[in-house]
Amino acid sequence: MMEALVAPSPETGAAGHERELLPAGPAGIVVVLVGAALAVASVAAFGVSGRALVGVVFCPVLVLLAAIDLKHRLLPNAVVLPAAVLVALVVAAANPGGFLEHLEAGLALFGFLFLFAAVFPAGLGMGDAKVGLLIGLALGSRTLAAMLATSGVAFVAAIWIIARQGLSARKQSIPFGPYLALGGILAFFLG
Repeated sequence: MMEALVAPSPETGAAGHERELLPAGPAGIVVVLVGAALAVASVAAFGVSGRALVGVVFCPVLVLLAAIDLKHRLLPNAVVLPAAVLVALVVAAANPGGFLEHLEAGLALFGFLFLFAAVFPAGLGMGDAKVGLLIGLALGSRTLAAMLATSGVAFVAAIWIIARQGLSARKQSIPFGPYLALGGILAFFLG
């Protein structure tokens, strides 16, 4: 499984040397602490419930994905897909009657982001679409709130970047995963 969390290093090219995608050092400590705090907050906010268990899985995974995307511009399947399956299983076990709503939300957001990534590949990646599936599975009817929060935060960040760097920054690409993560976490707790 760990092999899936490494990427070839551009500095070493064909030599095959790899660097780990998982955050290490101070960044790794921050990811663990924030993820653990969000897991505890989920149980504190929702008690011992299916929703709390979804948060225990969902929130730390989003923090990890945001950190990976910030550094490597990558949302690895080895993290996203098992998390999506685990969240789907928790939702199905905790709320069998609501599972289809969560599945529909996940597939709808995946489809929307997939289409966007296919039409504008420089603006969004397929990893973002897979994270959309995870978000929809976890949030169900709160998925739209997550995307509104994601869009709002990304818009504010874009304005800030343009204000600091000028109009030429419009062509600069930024990882979208951290915005998806923040929108998903906000919608999870506030929705």
